[in-house]
Amino acid sequence: MQRFKFRPQAALDLRRRRAEVAERDLAAANARTDAARVALDAARATCANACRQARDEQEQAQAIATLLWYQNWIAAQYREAAHKQEELFRRCDEARAALDKATKARVDVRVLERLRDRARETFAREAQRAEQKSIDWLAVLRTLALTREREEHT
Repeated sequence: MQRFKFRPQAALDLRRRRAEVAERDLAAANARTDAARVALDAARATCANACRQARDEQEQAQAIATLLWYQNWIAAQYREAAHKQEELFRRCDEARAALDKATKARVDVRVLERLRDRARETFAREAQRAEQKSIDWLAVLRTLALTREREEHT
C-alpha cells in the first residue's frame, strides 16, 4: 500500500515558517508597546512629582528664579510625557499591524492544514475501499472455488 503524500507540503512548511516569524514579530511589538507604556507611566509620575515639588517650593516662595525654573522644568516634563504618549501610540499601531500579520499567517497555515487533513481522510477512505474491494474479491474467488469443488463432487 502506498503512503500518503501531501503535494503542497513545501507550501505548508513555508507558511509555518512565516507564521513563526510573524509570531516573533508580534511578541517583539508587544514588548515594545509594554516598554513604551512603562516609560509613559514613569514620565507621568515624574510630572506629578515635579508639580508636587513646585508646589512645595512655591509655598516657601524664596526666589522668583527658582519658581521660574520649576515652571520650565514642569513644562519640559510634560513635553517629555507627550513624546512618550506619541511613542506609545506608534507602538500600539505597530502591535496592531503585527497582530493582523500574525493572524493572517495563522489563517494561511490553518487553511493548508485543513486541506491536508481532508486529503489524508480522502486517502484513508480510498485505501479502505481498495482494501475492502480486495477482501470482497478474495471472498468471491473463494466462493467460486468452493462452488466448483461442490460441482465436481456431485
